[in-house]
Amino acid sequence: MDKKNELLAAAREVFAEKGYKAAGISDIAKRSRMAVGSFYKYYESKEAIFLEVYVAENSRIREGIMQRVDWRGEPETIVEQLFAVTFELISPNKILAEWNKPGISQILHDYYNQDSGRASNAFHQFLIQTFSQRLQEEGFSQEKIAEIMKVYDLIFYIDMHVTEQEFSGYFDSLETLVKYFVKGIFSK
Repeated sequence: MDKKNELLAAAREVFAEKGYKAAGISDIAKRSRMAVGSFYKYYESKEAIFLEVYVAENSRIREGIMQRVDWRGEPETIVEQLFAVTFELISPNKILAEWNKPGISQILHDYYNQDSGRASNAFHQFLIQTFSQRLQEEGFSQEKIAEIMKVYDLIFYIDMHVTEQEFSGYFDSLETLVKYFVKGIFSK
Protein backbone atom coordinates (compact mmCIF):
# COMPACT_ATOMS: atom_id res chain seq x y z
CA MET A 1 0.00 0.00 0.00
CA ASP A 2 1.42 3.41 -0.89
CA LYS A 3 1.82 6.20 1.69
CA LYS A 4 -1.26 8.14 0.61
CA ASN A 5 -3.47 5.05 0.86
CA GLU A 6 -1.96 4.22 4.27
CA LEU A 7 -2.77 7.74 5.40
CA LEU A 8 -6.31 7.46 4.03
CA ALA A 9 -6.86 4.08 5.76
CA ALA A 10 -5.56 5.51 9.04
CA ALA A 11 -7.82 8.56 8.66
CA ARG A 12 -10.85 6.33 8.09
CA GLU A 13 -10.07 4.41 11.30
CA VAL A 14 -9.53 7.58 13.35
CA PHE A 15 -12.66 9.32 12.04
CA ALA A 16 -14.71 6.12 12.60
CA GLU A 17 -13.53 5.97 16.22
CA LYS A 18 -13.55 9.65 17.16
CA GLY A 19 -15.71 11.50 14.67
CA TYR A 20 -14.54 14.53 12.74
CA LYS A 21 -14.32 17.11 15.51
CA ALA A 22 -12.33 14.99 17.99
CA ALA A 23 -9.94 13.61 15.37
CA GLY A 24 -6.71 15.47 14.81
CA ILE A 25 -4.13 15.42 12.06
CA SER A 26 -1.63 14.21 14.66
CA ASP A 27 -3.91 11.23 15.44
CA ILE A 28 -4.08 10.34 11.76
CA ALA A 29 -0.34 10.74 11.25
CA LYS A 30 0.43 8.65 14.33
CA ARG A 31 -1.95 5.88 13.23
CA SER A 32 -0.28 5.78 9.81
CA ARG A 33 3.22 5.83 11.40
CA MET A 34 3.97 9.03 9.54
CA ALA A 35 5.24 12.42 10.67
CA VAL A 36 2.66 15.20 10.83
CA GLY A 37 4.64 17.14 8.26
CA SER A 38 4.32 14.22 5.84
CA PHE A 39 0.53 14.48 6.09
CA TYR A 40 0.71 17.80 4.24
CA LYS A 41 2.50 16.20 1.27
CA TYR A 42 -0.77 14.44 0.51
CA TYR A 43 -3.55 16.61 1.96
CA GLU A 44 -3.81 20.32 2.60
CA SER A 45 -6.09 19.98 5.64
CA LYS A 46 -8.14 17.73 7.88
CA GLU A 47 -11.19 18.80 5.86
CA ALA A 48 -9.61 17.59 2.62
CA ILE A 49 -8.82 14.11 3.89
CA PHE A 50 -12.17 13.87 5.65
CA LEU A 51 -14.01 14.66 2.42
CA GLU A 52 -12.16 11.84 0.66
CA VAL A 53 -12.87 9.45 3.56
CA TYR A 54 -16.53 10.52 3.65
CA VAL A 55 -17.09 10.06 -0.09
CA ALA A 56 -15.56 6.55 0.01
CA GLU A 57 -17.52 5.58 3.13
CA ASN A 58 -20.75 6.97 1.71
CA SER A 59 -20.21 4.99 -1.51
CA ARG A 60 -19.51 1.80 0.46
CA ILE A 61 -22.62 2.13 2.64
CA ARG A 62 -24.87 3.19 -0.25
CA GLU A 63 -23.72 0.15 -2.22
CA GLY A 64 -24.96 -1.95 0.70
CA ILE A 65 -28.28 -0.12 0.58
CA MET A 66 -28.60 -0.76 -3.16
CA GLN A 67 -28.01 -4.48 -2.56
CA ARG A 68 -30.48 -4.84 0.33
CA VAL A 69 -33.54 -3.05 -1.04
CA ASP A 70 -35.94 -5.03 -3.25
CA TRP A 71 -36.18 -2.53 -6.10
CA ARG A 72 -38.80 -4.63 -7.94
CA GLY A 73 -41.29 -4.48 -5.06
CA GLU A 74 -44.28 -2.21 -4.62
CA PRO A 75 -43.17 1.46 -4.77
CA GLU A 76 -44.39 2.33 -1.26
CA THR A 77 -42.63 -0.75 0.16
CA ILE A 78 -39.44 0.24 -1.65
CA VAL A 79 -39.52 3.66 0.04
CA GLU A 80 -40.07 2.06 3.47
CA GLN A 81 -37.20 -0.38 2.88
CA LEU A 82 -34.96 2.37 1.55
CA PHE A 83 -35.42 4.55 4.61
CA ALA A 84 -35.22 1.63 7.08
CA VAL A 85 -31.98 0.26 5.60
CA THR A 86 -30.53 3.77 5.27
CA PHE A 87 -31.25 4.49 8.93
CA GLU A 88 -29.88 1.11 10.01
CA LEU A 89 -26.59 1.49 8.13
CA ILE A 90 -25.97 5.22 8.49
CA SER A 91 -27.08 6.10 12.03
CA PRO A 92 -24.32 4.13 13.85
CA ASN A 93 -21.63 5.31 11.42
CA LYS A 94 -19.59 8.16 12.97
CA ILE A 95 -18.20 9.18 9.61
CA LEU A 96 -21.57 9.50 7.88
CA ALA A 97 -23.15 11.10 10.97
CA GLU A 98 -21.04 14.18 10.20
CA TRP A 99 -23.54 15.03 7.42
CA ASN A 100 -25.69 16.73 10.06
CA LYS A 101 -22.98 18.27 12.24
CA PRO A 102 -21.77 21.84 12.07
CA GLY A 103 -18.18 22.40 11.13
CA ILE A 104 -17.87 19.95 8.27
CA SER A 105 -21.43 19.43 7.03
CA GLN A 106 -21.36 22.46 4.74
CA ILE A 107 -18.27 21.12 2.94
CA LEU A 108 -20.03 17.76 2.47
CA HIS A 109 -23.26 19.35 1.27
CA ASP A 110 -21.36 21.63 -1.13
CA TYR A 111 -19.46 18.67 -2.58
CA TYR A 112 -22.58 16.60 -3.29
CA ASN A 113 -24.51 19.62 -4.54
CA GLN A 114 -21.97 20.33 -7.30
CA ASP A 115 -22.47 18.73 -10.70
CA SER A 116 -19.25 16.72 -10.28
CA GLY A 117 -20.37 15.50 -6.85
CA ARG A 118 -23.73 14.42 -8.22
CA ALA A 119 -22.13 12.71 -11.21
CA SER A 120 -19.73 10.75 -9.00
CA ASN A 121 -22.50 9.79 -6.56
CA ALA A 122 -23.31 6.27 -7.80
CA PHE A 123 -26.28 5.97 -5.42
CA HIS A 124 -27.87 9.17 -6.73
CA GLN A 125 -27.32 8.01 -10.32
CA PHE A 126 -28.77 4.59 -9.45
CA LEU A 127 -31.91 6.17 -7.95
CA ILE A 128 -32.43 8.36 -11.02
CA GLN A 129 -32.01 5.42 -13.40
CA THR A 130 -34.13 3.03 -11.32
CA PHE A 131 -36.95 5.52 -10.77
CA SER A 132 -37.00 6.62 -14.43
CA GLN A 133 -37.01 3.02 -15.63
CA ARG A 134 -39.88 2.13 -13.29
CA LEU A 135 -41.88 5.10 -14.56
CA GLN A 136 -41.30 3.97 -18.16
CA GLU A 137 -42.38 0.43 -17.29
CA GLU A 138 -45.57 1.84 -15.75
CA GLY A 139 -46.35 3.57 -19.05
CA PHE A 140 -45.62 7.20 -18.18
CA SER A 141 -44.82 9.46 -21.13
CA GLN A 142 -41.36 11.00 -21.44
CA GLU A 143 -42.92 14.40 -20.73
CA LYS A 144 -44.55 13.14 -17.52
CA ILE A 145 -41.34 11.37 -16.44
CA ALA A 146 -39.40 14.63 -16.90
CA GLU A 147 -42.01 16.45 -14.81
CA ILE A 148 -41.83 13.83 -12.03
CA MET A 149 -38.03 13.81 -12.08
CA LYS A 150 -38.05 17.59 -11.47
CA VAL A 151 -39.83 16.83 -8.19
CA TYR A 152 -37.16 14.21 -7.44
CA ASP A 153 -34.56 16.94 -8.07
CA LEU A 154 -36.40 19.15 -5.57
CA ILE A 155 -36.31 16.39 -2.96
CA PHE A 156 -32.58 15.94 -3.64
CA TYR A 157 -32.12 19.70 -3.27
CA ILE A 158 -33.92 19.68 0.07
CA ASP A 159 -31.72 16.80 1.23
CA MET A 160 -28.61 18.76 0.29
CA HIS A 161 -29.68 21.86 2.21
CA VAL A 162 -31.60 20.73 5.29
CA THR A 163 -30.27 18.81 8.28
CA GLU A 164 -31.80 17.27 11.38
CA GLN A 165 -30.24 20.09 13.41
CA GLU A 166 -32.01 22.73 11.36
CA PHE A 167 -35.33 20.90 11.15
CA SER A 168 -36.30 18.64 14.03
CA GLY A 169 -37.78 15.41 12.72
CA TYR A 170 -36.26 15.96 9.29
CA PHE A 171 -35.52 12.30 8.51
CA ASP A 172 -39.06 11.14 9.38
CA SER A 173 -40.59 14.09 7.53
CA LEU A 174 -38.53 13.37 4.43
CA GLU A 175 -39.62 9.73 4.53
CA THR A 176 -43.27 10.79 4.78
CA LEU A 177 -42.87 13.25 1.90
CA VAL A 178 -41.21 10.66 -0.35
CA LYS A 179 -43.66 7.89 0.60
CA TYR A 180 -46.72 9.98 -0.28
CA PHE A 181 -45.05 11.41 -3.39
CA VAL A 182 -44.41 7.88 -4.66
CA LYS A 183 -47.81 6.61 -3.51
CA GLY A 184 -49.50 9.45 -5.43
CA ILE A 185 -47.57 8.72 -8.59
CA PHE A 186 -48.19 4.98 -8.65
CA SER A 187 -51.79 4.89 -7.34
CA LYS A 188 -54.21 3.93 -10.05
